[in-house]
Parts: sequence; structure tokens; C-alpha cells
Amino acid sequence: MSSTDLKLRPAASLGSASSKIYIDLSDIVAHSLWHTSCAGIPRVQLEVAAMLTRSSIDVLPFSLYGGIWRNLRPLIEEADDNWDLIFHRLRSKFPYVGVYPSWRRPIQTLLLAKARLAILVERIFSRTPKMTAQSTLFVGGAFWTSSQAMDLCARAVEAGANIVVLVHDLIPITHPEFTGHDFANEFRQILGLPAHFIATTEYNAESLRQVRAELGVRGETQVSVVHLAHEFSGTERNAPAAQPPTERVRPLGALDFALCVGTVEIRKNHMMLFSVWDELVAEYGDNLPLLVVAGSRGWKADAALNRLDELFESGRIVFIEAPNDEELRWLYAACSFTVFPSQFEGWGLPVGESLWFGKPCAASDTSSIPYVGGDLCAYFSPFHATTMKDAIRSLLEPNIRDIYRERIAHAPLRTWADVVTEIGSVIVQQRSESRQVSDGSARCNRGPLQFRGPSATMNR
Repeated sequence: MSSTDLKLRPAASLGSASSKIYIDLSDIVAHSLWHTSCAGIPRVQLEVAAMLTRSSIDVLPFSLYGGIWRNLRPLIEEADDNWDLIFHRLRSKFPYVGVYPSWRRPIQTLLLAKARLAILVERIFSRTPKMTAQSTLFVGGAFWTSSQAMDLCARAVEAGANIVVLVHDLIPITHPEFTGHDFANEFRQILGLPAHFIATTEYNAESLRQVRAELGVRGETQVSVVHLAHEFSGTERNAPAAQPPTERVRPLGALDFALCVGTVEIRKNHMMLFSVWDELVAEYGDNLPLLVVAGSRGWKADAALNRLDELFESGRIVFIEAPNDEELRWLYAACSFTVFPSQFEGWGLPVGESLWFGKPCAASDTSSIPYVGGDLCAYFSPFHATTMKDAIRSLLEPNIRDIYRERIAHAPLRTWADVVTEIGSVIVQQRSESRQVSDGSARCNRGPLQFRGPSATMNR
């Protein structure tokens, strides 16, 4: 199927709903319309959806964006793991988003009216398949942003369908100060469902049990633990840096730099990193590597964004805003080491991706992050600048970096195939009538990765 022929077909046309596995990607569509790059939870969703789609013809990724049921399987198959391409295709499907009628632009207004009429017709004829007790609904993303997805979950419960929910974190309930909007009620609704939950770490699984208990949800919390991947899709482990792929990263090709990947938002703790880096500049002078920050502009981070812009203008820090996969791949491969200062994470993709490229990471020691890095990272407290500076300072030493790189090279890192195999196993277990859970917990992993890395002194 060529890209020009790609259509988002009505999902109901693919046959019986009786035994299908439905994957809700409604929030992916919404995210793609307002963002140019794919990161965080959307990236995890697409990795899982693509792998599951390749594994069975009974898997059907769909969207309910705008109240219209759409089959996204052709799009995922055509994109072939190119998430930037998926975002481009989705934006081209909804050209009217963010566009408003104006008498000064009659042609644009006419096209807008035509597009909205087509959407209205599509909505009229859209039919959501009727789920049964043999159907499975897998919700793996930001369910709290879509009222249609929430309603579908309720209907799935009424039909007796199996519901499997991947919980990345519980930040809207446990740390609402980190969110841009209040989604606590939506979270409570989902957590109250008779669903089987998949948590990304044991830390998240325990938080899930505690929150459901506090909400007064009756019955055992059925939760499996499936760690996410270290793999950067489409890239071999320890891949060397090729030529810089774009003009904006080309000047970095001849420079020594450290890399910080992540959305610039309040939770990611960039302000402390900038302060620590200023101190290191005073200490090391021209011998300090350049700091490259790669990510999108986020929420509740005006001070950090203003400071970042100032440092960018002065040349002390380089900001690669909303990097695409090609740029991000090169940045990981070309950097000397990475820094991840976040105050709270449900997983921490940049930590794992850094290890996938064989690069040591100075990482926060809170929440789920140690489950990603095991003892392959130089850890610090994100609440104490001195420990952050000590961890970064350790990775400025070439011999220390070499020790980490040697250990990373021999570590058993996880792939997305590993993740999807385990998630698929959970779904199959839920579809089996004979499945019995005695203690409400089915673990796919035993704990943080255990590696024989550098000493605890080096890890800080």
C-alpha cells in the first residue's frame, strides 16, 4: 500500500468483534495533531501496538478521536515503525485542526467547511463494533484524555469483555502538582474498573494497590509487572554515530557533549541541572563538555524554559527542540554520556535508550528509574544538587566512563519484542477461562536489573 493510497478504514469493516483484541490509540491521534514528535507514553503505545499487530490478525488498533471509530491497523503497518511518519499521516487526515473560518480567506474557509462536512458524514456512518465476553480491550496510553475511550471502557464492562490496562504511572493522583491538567477523576474511574492492570515496575504496581485501596475498590487488585524496553527501535545496540542527519545537529559533530533527553516540564528538573552545570562550568572551564538538551517545550516550566533560552543564546547549552527519531538516534550515538534529572518517572525511556547506545547515564535515583538502569548508572538525588554534581563529575572521568561502557556492553538489555511478548501473555491469560489468580499478582519481572557494574561509590 502506498502512502498516497493510505486510508483510515472504518474498523467495523474488518469482521466480527467476538474474539478480537482492540487496542485504543485515541490519544495518539490527539497527541499527533498538536505535537511534531513522538515521545514518552505515545512512543510506548506505538511500540506495543506495532508489535502486537504483527503478531496476530485478531489485533485491531483503533481510534475514537472526534467520536469516530477508525481502524489504525493499515497506518501502523504502512509506517513500519516510523513513528514520525505516523504523526505526519495523522495530521494530514485532520487538516482542519487549529484552522478557523475567515471571510478574508474564502478558499481556506471553503476547504475547511468541506473537511468538516466529510467528518460529519463519517461520524453519522461510524459504527463501533459490539464487544462480547470473548473480546479484549487493551488500553495502553493516556486514557484520561479521551471521554470516548472512557465510555468505551464502560460499555466493555457491561458486555463482560476482558479489559487490560497498562498503567505507566499514577502521577495525576499521587503527584498532581506535576500535571498540566486535573485528570484525577478520570484516573479514579479507570482504576475502579474490574480490569487486569499491567504496571511498568514493581514500584508502580505497589502504588496501584495502595491507590485502589484508598479509593475503596473492592476485591483483589489484579496486576502484572512488565518492564518496558531499553531498545531504541530500528537501531542496533551500541550503534556508532554516523554523519549528523540535519543542519541543526551538524555543528555538534566535532564537539564533545553530554545529552539530556526529555520534555522540558516541571517534573523533569531542568532548573537544578542548569544550576549544577553553571557550577561545573566555573570548575572545569573549557574542559567541560557542551550540554545538549533535546526535547519539547512542556508545562509549568516557564522559569526553566526562559533559562534554557538564555543559555542557548549564550552558547553554553544547545537546545534541540522536538527532535525527530533520526536526530535523537544520532545524539545518543555521538554523546559522551547522558543526564536524566527527573524527580519522578513511571519508567524513564531516556535512561534505557542511553544504555542501548552504550552510553553511561547520570540518573535520578527516585521512583521507577532504578528499575531501568539497575547498577549501570551513576545515581543521584534529584532533590540535592551536590549529589547530582558528584554523579556528573564522575562521568567526566574517561576511565570511569570506560568502566560503565564495558559493563553496559555485556548487560542483558530488554527489547520491545520482550515487552510485547509479556504483554501478549497477560492478554492471553485474561482471555483464558481457566486462568486463576490466587494472590492478585502475576509478575513478569523480579525487580531492578541486577548487573555487576561500578562500585557503589561511583554510583553515588
